[in-house]
Amino acid sequence: MEIFIWIVVGLMLCLGFLGCFINKIPGPIFLLIGVVVAQFGLDIPGWGPVAIVGVIAVAAFILSKVMTRVGKKLQEYSKGASLATTIASLIALGLVVACQEASSVVVILVFLLGFVVLPFLFAFAVESIRQKNATAGAKSALAATIVYLCDTALKLAAFAYAIYAMFMQ
Repeated sequence: MEIFIWIVVGLMLCLGFLGCFINKIPGPIFLLIGVVVAQFGLDIPGWGPVAIVGVIAVAAFILSKVMTRVGKKLQEYSKGASLATTIASLIALGLVVACQEASSVVVILVFLLGFVVLPFLFAFAVESIRQKNATAGAKSALAATIVYLCDTALKLAAFAYAIYAMFMQ
């Protein structure tokens, strides 16, 4: 039975991690489910960390929606730009995995290029084509990229605390 619980927890953590990068997957909610399953089925001390993960997960889920709305009010961008930033970051994840044996400098450059520049370039291409104007496309792409980066950072922080709460305490 313990193996089944580990499989469920691992699946929830994987979906939670993917949800950090893919907006359609509710990553923080999967994290919370994974932590609750781990609390019931594994030997994790106390409910305090579970409650904290729950608060962080719900806050991250709500703030993700709020950030998207606020970002779109400040500068409108299309769903295509959001999708472009997601695709670019998934490509960046692949690049990071491919460069794991490289030096620290290369890994840092891949992170910066892959998670900041590449999402912006993808969103810029989408928005420039959609708006038929490079300047307007750049503004919309910048808004989409900033919202995406803030959202991803928030969800990764929730993921990091969930891992800490389950395995490091």
